[in-house]
Amino acid sequence: METKIMTPITPATNGTLKSATAENALIELVTILKNGEANTTVNPNKRNYVTLDFNVNTGSVAISFSIPSVPIITATGSIEISASEYLTNLGFNGGTGGTFKSSTAAQSLIEIASYLQAKEFDSTSNIADNNYTNFSYDGDKSVFSGSATIPFDVSIGSDGKPIINVVEYLL
Repeated sequence: METKIMTPITPATNGTLKSATAENALIELVTILKNGEANTTVNPNKRNYVTLDFNVNTGSVAISFSIPSVPIITATGSIEISASEYLTNLGFNGGTGGTFKSSTAAQSLIEIASYLQAKEFDSTSNIADNNYTNFSYDGDKSVFSGSATIPFDVSIGSDGKPIINVVEYLL
């Protein structure tokens, strides 16, 4: 039996994100954020913190983000990065249970990007040694920024509509 490469996750109960793999969850979330940025009711300040570009010719989706964030030093001395939610009434629900625990869309972006980066660093999860996600935190500017280039292919559904199929690359 052939092992399929993917990073399975458990979607949260009653959560906005429905994806069952981390790679899909990232693209799903960035799409939600991008749609929110395009809505002047949700984004009255016209902030543009995420980009999402599907290139059928290269078979990859390019994502970039710069999310305002602040570091929080916990009671145990560890540092957590807390995203500033910049969209109003986006309708995002983190749900309960599931792999990802963040309750806001912006914080979920930091969590999912961090999860994928950790999986890429783990050679047992990243057998092909791919480096598709990158991010950093700039404490001077209070910005969590990064990029991802995730492979995909396109098929045609029975209704004739194109379907984007993310190529999972991590175990």
